[in-house]
Amino acid sequence: MIWSSSRPQLGFKRVAVVLLVAPIVALAPLDPVQAQQIPSSSVNAAELISSLKETTLQSGLTVAATTVRTVETTTNLNLRSSPSSSSKKLAVMPKGTELSVSATHAGWSQVRYGGKTGWASNDYLRTVAKAIRAGELGKTTAELKLRQNANTVSKVLTTVPKAGIFTVKRISGGFAQIIRRGKTGWVQSKYLSTVAQKPGREIYIDQKYTSNRAGLTDIYWTRVSGGDLRESVNGKILIGDIPRNSVVYRDLKLEKTAGSVSGWIFVHTQGMTGWMKTSQMSRKSTATTKPSKYTAKQVLAQTNGKVPEKMLAAIAWDPEKTLIASPALKDLNRLNAAFKKKFGKNIDIDLAYRTRATQDAYWIKLGPYVAARPGTSNHGWGTAIDMPETYDYSFRGKYFKWLKANSKNYNWVHRKILEEESPYAEAWHFDYVGR
Repeated sequence: MIWSSSRPQLGFKRVAVVLLVAPIVALAPLDPVQAQQIPSSSVNAAELISSLKETTLQSGLTVAATTVRTVETTTNLNLRSSPSSSSKKLAVMPKGTELSVSATHAGWSQVRYGGKTGWASNDYLRTVAKAIRAGELGKTTAELKLRQNANTVSKVLTTVPKAGIFTVKRISGGFAQIIRRGKTGWVQSKYLSTVAQKPGREIYIDQKYTSNRAGLTDIYWTRVSGGDLRESVNGKILIGDIPRNSVVYRDLKLEKTAGSVSGWIFVHTQGMTGWMKTSQMSRKSTATTKPSKYTAKQVLAQTNGKVPEKMLAAIAWDPEKTLIASPALKDLNRLNAAFKKKFGKNIDIDLAYRTRATQDAYWIKLGPYVAARPGTSNHGWGTAIDMPETYDYSFRGKYFKWLKANSKNYNWVHRKILEEESPYAEAWHFDYVGR
């Protein structure tokens, strides 16, 4: 509301005068630029009313003081000398002009524009949402271009839909730097508002490469086939084909930030974050850890990202029991045994089998230099593994150097296209090439 609920404190005689002339004047509260004309027969009466109002306003009896708030014009709007469509026009305020309201009276707001203080009709003003601040969750009030720099001409990174959710990094000169699905850029702050404090909302994490662990320890596994990960509680599905026995980590801190909801938990799974139903969770994995009779050729004959669960197996020595193509498991076990003999520890597995919907989500979030085009990734057949993105597994790390030199003896390779000089460089990714 941009007007006060308090009533003007008028003396009886002053009220009586207004009531007597009001029917003659027939003042209209609506005052867009297009509605300028007042019948000549009513000019004198209008001037009288204006004079009376000016006197009243100067006495301070009819202006209801309010807390200063921000509004914006919904059309090109006249700034008037007093709260009347017949009073002197001081200026024309363009559509979309933001103004601070210092007082209200009878359907009008007192504002300051162009160095002048005057009045504008409430019918052509709307309240601007609470100013958004750095560190808050926000949403857009219109479809926006996320740009590389704080202007309206720099490179467009992506489009943020109306009501899109994001995190604010900072505000500067009418622009806000925001994080939206892994992309950081700038939008005009006047089209942003804070997210209502309701539970179960969506929340995004600013990280270019995602991991299941992310320093978390509260571990679950999915106990249903085709489970779904959602942006918010009962919201849009991010991934809708998560296989049974996929590892899930609960992130209680972010869950509380987003607003806890009974029956739901905020999680990291498939290298993504979102909400899952607790009814889909289990504290134990029931996946087999024994290689099956299926061959790599049979697995590769399946649709990428849609390998049947019977062709998948869990890595026994991996705390997450990560799912992988069954025929690849035997050679991975052999590679791990050699690695453990060398370093006294198991290989750290971050990600392996990835569903088609997961790859689609990766492609959107991370882009072509990090994620393979959906339908082409070896993860989609469970014949690829990712190690954590840590120094020891980096191009200069001791684990990577050993794996690069020895993995081929166990039918696992690091491909040339992923080497350090490539735009697709990934030290942590190895592919299975066995039969």
